[in-house]
Amino acid sequence: MNTRPNMKSDIEHSLIFDEYFEKYNKLMQKNLWIIAPTGNISYFPEHKMSIFKNILPRRPERILEYGCGIGNNLPYLRTQFPGIPLWGCDTSEKSLDVARELYPEINFFLISDQVTDELKFDCILVADVIHHIPTHQRQFYLKRIDNYLGSAGNLVIFEHNPYNPLTRFFVNTCPFDENAELISLRKMCHLLTDHNLTILKSQYCFYFPEFLSFLDRFEYILSGLPLGGKYCVLAVKK
Repeated sequence: MNTRPNMKSDIEHSLIFDEYFEKYNKLMQKNLWIIAPTGNISYFPEHKMSIFKNILPRRPERILEYGCGIGNNLPYLRTQFPGIPLWGCDTSEKSLDVARELYPEINFFLISDQVTDELKFDCILVADVIHHIPTHQRQFYLKRIDNYLGSAGNLVIFEHNPYNPLTRFFVNTCPFDENAELISLRKMCHLLTDHNLTILKSQYCFYFPEFLSFLDRFEYILSGLPLGGKYCVLAVKK
């Protein structure tokens, strides 16, 4: 089987999010009403970026968010890493146009196979992106991500936990997750190690809904239990 996506694959991925970019946050509010009844979906990227900072072994020099969409993570990424140059990339040009308008101080570019030395990073964040990539194409896309990662660079991946029933419900009822293929933490780690990345740390997270966010400080106690809504993996390039 040819696992290398062609240009059509990139266009198809782009069209999915081009269709939803204008109403992305409204759809998120509607979809997550059970765990965010007040409509405060900013809780999720804010908490995610706090976890991201805490899992890193060192302070990065430049950070790329691969698959940044309209940039919901970026203001919280900027808060956690003041003064560090931030970049974002995506396959959806329309989403990037929104992100550029919202965050003009951040650098953005359209994902492609042409990677210059300028586009090498010591830290890459991939947040809730892999489940949008068909299983048989993930090795190719991981190689594409790896092309942006500098020597001994850190890669952090967040993904939905398929063992959490609420997560599965949200994915099954979310319009832009219609073709999603969830991947377990174990399979994610295998995917990364097969790609010559070394796993430094992995943990489950997002155990509490937005209205119980004051309990987030206790997540580290539960991080080994496969009950959280998400998980994250820290890997380093050999």
